[in-house]
Amino acid sequence: MRLQTNIHPFCHSRMSVSDTFGLQLAKYTNVAASTILIYDYFVTLHSEVQWAWGRKWGIIHTTFAVSRYAPFAGALMTSYSAVKAWGNQDCAPFNDAVNGIHFLGIIASEGLLIARVYAFSGNKKAYLIALLSFGLVILVASVILSAAPINFNIPGAGPPCVFEGARSSALPYGLLMFFEIVLMFTTAFLRYRHYFGFHNKLIRDIYRDGLLYMFCITMISTVNVIVTTVLPLSYSEMLNTPQIVAHSVLASRILFNLQANKEQSIVPTFLSTIVPEMQSLPDELQARHESREIFTPAGQPDQA
Repeated sequence: MRLQTNIHPFCHSRMSVSDTFGLQLAKYTNVAASTILIYDYFVTLHSEVQWAWGRKWGIIHTTFAVSRYAPFAGALMTSYSAVKAWGNQDCAPFNDAVNGIHFLGIIASEGLLIARVYAFSGNKKAYLIALLSFGLVILVASVILSAAPINFNIPGAGPPCVFEGARSSALPYGLLMFFEIVLMFTTAFLRYRHYFGFHNKLIRDIYRDGLLYMFCITMISTVNVIVTTVLPLSYSEMLNTPQIVAHSVLASRILFNLQANKEQSIVPTFLSTIVPEMQSLPDELQARHESREIFTPAGQPDQA
């Protein structure tokens, strides 16, 4: 995800060996990430055809489509900016368009993660409202930090059209990382609050896969913060495209895995409705818990 509007494509200037290597590495990783995105698309195309095509369009389906396809434009445009020499051309409009597409793709992917947590909660609206409100705060703060980045007065900044970001871009990345950590902890809380001891295979798969994928997404956001703040600025764009690719690929897989399990469980099509049958699972678990207060595990009345 690109959160700064001063990301600029490569141009020829006098640079140190380290800066040159950093810019070359950033170009290669962005192009490689674009290749991975295209490869993954064809690998998972059969899942998309099976679980998404022909379904009724709704909020989740639309969000999925944006999360799935916006990164293609963002990744290809970023790869193009990495290898283009702009010379005296104005690169700002192109950069602004790339940034907007990156924002859109990340927001859609995070929306799918919120929908997954909402479904896992049993469609409890309190969790949905809380996560959407918190996500909106994070989004507004990120936009503000991107539109008016903090000047850290760090010397040695590159010329206007060099493919590198600013130190201040670590702040929006940090906010994104924090939001993803909140989603992970919310998922873990729901697992032990509502489904502890519940041995349904679907619940285990939703919890394990969702937590694993969110952990991977959080890790790349964390590494992005470290790269931007610690390494030279020439490396700052190294994980630009990998960030949006990871969000798109992993968020899509969460959706596909949910659909793949529906034929062996009670869960209906997730793209048309956010797993309403899961609403009854916490109540069922509560009933089981109350029955354990009357009977011991051996099936005898509790003498205590």
